[in-house]
Amino acid sequence: MVSTVTTAAICGIEARRVSVEADISSGLPCFVMVGFLGSEVREAQDRVRTALVNSGFRMPSARVTVSLSPADLRKSGSWFDLPIAVAVLGAMGVVPPVMDDMLIAGELGLTGRVRPVRGIMEMVCRAADFGCGSCIIPSGNLEEGACIPGSRVMGAGSLKEVIDYLTGDGFLKGAKYDPDAPAVADEQNLPDFRELKGQPLLRRAAEIAVSGFHNMLMIGPPGSGKSMTARRLPSIMPGITREEAVEITRIHSVAGALPEGSGLMTQRPFRAPHHTATTASFAGGGSYPGPGEISLAHGGILYLDELPLFKAEVLETLRQPLEEGKITICRIHGDYTFPAHFILAAAMNPCRCGFFPDRTKCHCTSADVRKYLEHISRPLLDRIDLCAETGLPAYEELRSAGPGEDSASIRSRVERARKIQAGRYKDTPFRFNGDLTGAGVERFCRLGKEEEKFLGSAYRKFSLTGRGCTRILKVARTIADLEGTPDISCDHLAEAVGYRMADQRLWKMEGGFEE
Repeated sequence: MVSTVTTAAICGIEARRVSVEADISSGLPCFVMVGFLGSEVREAQDRVRTALVNSGFRMPSARVTVSLSPADLRKSGSWFDLPIAVAVLGAMGVVPPVMDDMLIAGELGLTGRVRPVRGIMEMVCRAADFGCGSCIIPSGNLEEGACIPGSRVMGAGSLKEVIDYLTGDGFLKGAKYDPDAPAVADEQNLPDFRELKGQPLLRRAAEIAVSGFHNMLMIGPPGSGKSMTARRLPSIMPGITREEAVEITRIHSVAGALPEGSGLMTQRPFRAPHHTATTASFAGGGSYPGPGEISLAHGGILYLDELPLFKAEVLETLRQPLEEGKITICRIHGDYTFPAHFILAAAMNPCRCGFFPDRTKCHCTSADVRKYLEHISRPLLDRIDLCAETGLPAYEELRSAGPGEDSASIRSRVERARKIQAGRYKDTPFRFNGDLTGAGVERFCRLGKEEEKFLGSAYRKFSLTGRGCTRILKVARTIADLEGTPDISCDHLAEAVGYRMADQRLWKMEGGFEE
């Protein structure tokens, strides 16, 4: 008798339907599994056999064949244990043999315990598309699975509980979808901008970056507040919506980055990979890619400290996501596209010791400084909207009695600017000023005659690129939104141009260097 159970395979960040079929026939006792299996799935037969024995069931002395179809889809992951065990029990006549309308996923321990697995949210999201009205998942993933409406989700703590439920002798704990559940966490546990003393330029650049979803680069000596500023960016970002929370949680679920027992992510991600990160871990790689740091930062902040110390090939992977908000990884067996819409916040020193151009402290040669800066390509710099160059704060600023402006005050201005953008870009493919394409800039960042003359003068004087000019217009649009003015003025353009001066001073279009 052939038994059939429905489960799912994760390909990139998408779940695809997999049918687990089990058959018991006469022949030499063996356990055979087929269907383009990864090593984790091949090992499932030993876990399943032992879990069945420890749950009170003995494998029959016959040939057990398990097929996972479609056969041309690679299956990897530990969540196939439970559906394989249920399919075998169906072939043994212990549970109903056909369960096409129920999605089952979970890893089995040797005692029969059902352990939490990654990717549950994506599987539950697609369950209805697979024709499944209910899902049996590990108890440790119950809160995560219950965040999706449409399917009945039940959590199992052991294989015995699943068997009792399927035979009508027991019940499984369920979780009900709550559409009114808040998606925003308490912001009190986030670092606050009031702790940052002085540094008005960094504060202003951070506010503009978050308001318009712009990428920013902070340049300054050690101790000038670059890392403090970056780590406080989440505290001034608008609250996360439920739709955003679901999308972000799905990515982290597939990557296995969700803590056990957690539901929706209620805070925007802040990812800060070390400069020794590999290209695969950064972009998402391997023979069968999964989400990397770029995708895990989706909807939040990707912070790169000591930017020139990252490998050049790692930094160049940023070019596509900074332009398109996604990253596509090509493999011989298919292409994988991952969402990657984030704010890049990068920090660096002006030289290896960190004190250039202060020659009383910096003893780097011009060649040393040039070599250090050349780790960052001009095409990557052109994709960064704001370059904020800062110095060490004055002693009086550090010892001032009063705290700086708090994050709540800054966030209120950011939210007002975001509302203006939401109204402007309604019924368009754009959400923020930072998303504007060339055509979008032409439509939404129009200038008067005086402003056109000012920008043209800056373009020629500072040898800007076309992309750099576009970035200036987008930043100026955000500055105008922060002021609540409908038109871009010369003052807005002047401030936006000022955020291009650091890269103009340190990097030259023709590859030269300014002492």
